[in-house]
This record gives sequence, C-alpha cells and structure tokens, in this order.
Amino acid sequence: MVEDALGGAVVTVPPSSCSGNGGSAGLDARYRKWQTRLYNFLERPRGSKAIAYHVVVFVMVFACLALSVFSTIEEFQESADVALLYMEGLVVFWFTVEFIFRLWSSGCRSRYQGFLGRLKFLRRPFCVIDVVTIVASVVVISLGSGGQVFATSALRGLRFFQILRMVRMDRRGGTWKLLGSVVYAHRQELFTTVYIGFLALIFSSFLMYLAEKEANPEKFSNFADALWWGVITLSTVGYGDAFPITWQGKLIASGCALMGICFFALPSGILGSGFALKVQQQQRQKHMIRRRQPAASLIQCLWRCCAADGLFRSVATWKVHMPSPNS
Repeated sequence: MVEDALGGAVVTVPPSSCSGNGGSAGLDARYRKWQTRLYNFLERPRGSKAIAYHVVVFVMVFACLALSVFSTIEEFQESADVALLYMEGLVVFWFTVEFIFRLWSSGCRSRYQGFLGRLKFLRRPFCVIDVVTIVASVVVISLGSGGQVFATSALRGLRFFQILRMVRMDRRGGTWKLLGSVVYAHRQELFTTVYIGFLALIFSSFLMYLAEKEANPEKFSNFADALWWGVITLSTVGYGDAFPITWQGKLIASGCALMGICFFALPSGILGSGFALKVQQQQRQKHMIRRRQPAASLIQCLWRCCAADGLFRSVATWKVHMPSPNS
C-alpha cells in the first residue's frame, strides 16, 4: 500500500510488480555500472589496461601520420598510398565505434543524461573534433578511393585531419590547461617583455630601412622587408636572405641582435620557470591528497578511543544522542 502525496489516494502495488521492480532496479544498477566503467576507461584512463589501450590508439594515429609523410616521397608514394588507404579505413572505423561508446557511456553522469544531455556532451571541444575528423575522413576516403590510390586533393585534405587527430589524444586537456594556467599566472611579465620586444622590432626595422633603402634597395626596398629582417634578427634565427651593407646598418644590426638575445629570450625563461613551479605545485597537491584520507582515519580512530574511555569527560561524543535511562 502506497499513499499518494498529492491526492491522498492509496495505490496498491501487486507483489509480482514489486519483485519485478527489484529485478529492474538490479538490472539498471548493472547498466549504470558498465556505463561508469566504460566512461572512466575512455575519458579518465587509469590502470595498465586503459593506458595500454590509449597507447595503441596513439600508435595508430601516428602510423597514419607517418604513412602520410612517406606518401609525399616519390620512392615510397605508391606503396604508402595503398597502406594509408587501408590504415585510414581501420582508424575511422575504430574511432567511430569508440565515439559511439563514448556517447553511450556519458549517460553515467547526470549532466549528460537524456537527449539534451547527450547534445551537451557533443558540444564539448574534443567531441566536436571527433565528429569533424570522422565525417571528413569518411568523405575524403570515399572521394579518394574511386581510383587505385588517393587523389591528390583528397590526400592533402586527409593530412590536415591526421594532424587534427593528434589533438584529441589529450582528451582531458591537461596540457592546454597547464599551459593556460602558466601563461595566466605570468601574464604581466610576459606582456611586459612582448611589449618591449615589439617596440624594439619597430624602431630597429625603421632605422634599418632608413639606413639601407638607398644603398641596398634589393634587400630593403620597403618597410615590410625591413620588418621581415627585424623579426628574423630579433628572434636570433638569421636566415641570411637580407643583411645590411652600410656601416650604419651593421651598427643597427649589432644592437638589434643584442636586444633579441635580451628580450626575446625572456619569455622562454619565464615560461620555463612557470612550468617548473606549476609542476611542483601539482605534485605537492597530489601528495597532500594522498595524505588526507590516512590523516582523517587517524583522527577518527583517536576520537573513538577517547570517546569510549569511561574517564573521558568531553561532551563531544555520541552519548548526548543516546536516550537517558530514566526516559
């Protein structure tokens, strides 16, 4: 007998119905359990089996990228194109099945349950990348497999999606989150160095243009050529396609090279130290999380021992919740 809270009516549930509900509840529990296991296996890999699976997926993606590189070499082009066709078909089929399992297992989380929840899951950046790469790869393979080997245009499009597919390897975005946190933490220092370097680039390029435009018109015919020279010089790359020939230009180039070492190397040092500090902070946080549970268990055990002692006079025990003998 179950009383309805709204109308006050009493609904009689047959015993067979109750036993059926118990069976369906157990089946639903097993269903949610498998969903959770699969979701953690694909989205939050832990353990040797999950890591081995993701390593295999990475090797497959990297093999497709390597075959795409070999297909640009004339000696290996024909054999690499054929191998790439079969490899791409296997990868697309694998990723399609994996994407279906990801979509199904996402229902273990409350935010992704139901039709609207699945749409919310599909709007995640890495799910968008999965959909784009799968659909585009299927289209490219269908267009390129009309002949014996890939068409040139289809192969070029496939190379882009192979590179994009490498992004999905870090599904939890740990790499991008780490980079973003380091850049945000040191945004003021980075902005200062980039701003000073930009001013140095503009002034040195303009002075070089004034010093070399008449004596060296082939290399510094306009300010854009001078800006190209300034970027290459300040970044300490030095292609050698543009260089000054006057003593004024050489003097400016010397100062520009020294400024490049000073200001363009600073962001690398700032980011390097920021990464080291962030990794140390994460390791310290993980260590504290591992110690939290044992510390809580120790405190609880000590409290129970003290509370069970007859001479313990503190009121912070469970005794205040027990009924008195007189009542």
